[in-house]
Amino acid sequence: MDREEFLQGLTEALAGQVPPEVLQENLKYYRNYINTETGKGRTESQIMEELGSPRLIARTIIDTTPGAGEGAYEDYYAGRSPGTGNNGTGGGSQKRGDGGSVHYYDLSKWYWKLIGIVVVIAVIALVLMVVGGILSLVIPMLPVIGLVILIMWFVRGGGPGSRG
Repeated sequence: MDREEFLQGLTEALAGQVPPEVLQENLKYYRNYINTETGKGRTESQIMEELGSPRLIARTIIDTTPGAGEGAYEDYYAGRSPGTGNNGTGGGSQKRGDGGSVHYYDLSKWYWKLIGIVVVIAVIALVLMVVGGILSLVIPMLPVIGLVILIMWFVRGGGPGSRG
């Protein structure tokens, strides 16, 4: 395995599993490491043997990166090469046609789902409190409202003995 095969294997194993900046940071690190070691006179094959499998390294990176794994970043990499973004750094935003940019957030994590559930429960509780408050004001006034309606009915001529 040579340098390019190693870096390509690492890219493929990390793409869609870690944030783009983590992918770029690790590619840069291993590129620099390989360059430094070859500058010391070591051969690429010695360095690749020392490093081992890029997939094993990628697994370690995924396991130690918070929020990584389980294809959490696959949508970001869809339709383009891993590690390329609007500025080549693999950032979290993408240029729009009108010159603005759109930032994508991964809301599929458990904590975002929990926050969503809490927000929905809070909104339902608020609605129930408002409705309950209105009913608590109206219910004691129902006899008065009924009496006013009854008086209005009699005044308009709807009392007993009137014929339509």
